[in-house]
Amino acid sequence: MPPMPHPLAQALSAPLAGALCLLLSLGCASAPAEAPPPPAVVEATSLLGAPLQRPALSPTARRRLELDLESARLALADAPSEQRTIWVGRRLGYLGRYDEAIRWYLAALVQYPDSYRLRRHLGHRLITVRRLDDAVQVLTEARRLAAGATNRIEPDGAPGPEGEPRSSTHGNIGYHLALAHYARGEFDAAADLWVECAERWASNDDSRVAAMHWAHVSLLRAGRPEEARAILELVDRSPDVIENFAYLELIQLYRGELTAGTLMAREDRSAALEYGLARYLLRLGGSDMGAELLAGLVKRPEWPAFGVLAAEADLASR
Repeated sequence: MPPMPHPLAQALSAPLAGALCLLLSLGCASAPAEAPPPPAVVEATSLLGAPLQRPALSPTARRRLELDLESARLALADAPSEQRTIWVGRRLGYLGRYDEAIRWYLAALVQYPDSYRLRRHLGHRLITVRRLDDAVQVLTEARRLAAGATNRIEPDGAPGPEGEPRSSTHGNIGYHLALAHYARGEFDAAADLWVECAERWASNDDSRVAAMHWAHVSLLRAGRPEEARAILELVDRSPDVIENFAYLELIQLYRGELTAGTLMAREDRSAALEYGLARYLLRLGGSDMGAELLAGLVKRPEWPAFGVLAAEADLASR
């Protein structure tokens, strides 16, 4: 006995009904497979000599960021400007295409040779790929060129949950220059820059607590404990923080308002929080646990994070 036609096929013309029956019998209603991820690309070498692959993105995130990059390129083609040129480089960076972003910024400096804004973003990506000497040179020049410019809040391509930009151009130049010095073991220079970020350039508590954390750690490592304690008092006990909660909690740890045990009990510690905990435990004599945290940090996949870079620098200097 021939098989009974599908009920839906009975309502269709013969050719369409036959085609539908064939599709149903083959199970063709399944969704098409997603495009495979792009092959792994090595973007940098860690300070410990390990290859650092381009960070993985979900297909959805990658497609969204690619559309953002395409929009940035179209906007630049429609009305070229320094700021739109910068946005193309930033969008490349968000995709993990760091070497391409660096080459983009270098080419753009031919057109905008006095741009401290381009140098600020170039310096950031040079730090990302561990080219610390180049980063110090570029960001030092950015700081010189920006000396007479008004400090302005910088647009954020990856804003926090409130969608409100929280950092400034002068603050970002100093912050990243300080990080490059810190990773080179130049703690006095790093501390002075981060103190300036916290005291002069921060216009909100999010920027302030981030600079305070790094300033505190740098001052301690530079042998300036009195200044390290003083920097912790730049914000009150209820600061207006909307995204830099890891840095706020580290400030609370340093002030004795939180315990290391409380923070260690968390399973979702960010690289920033993990690094601050490692330095805190090392200073208190908890060398085994502090060293264990540093060793774990350099194995994390989010290697562009500043906490991972700092951990690499600490381990490489031993």
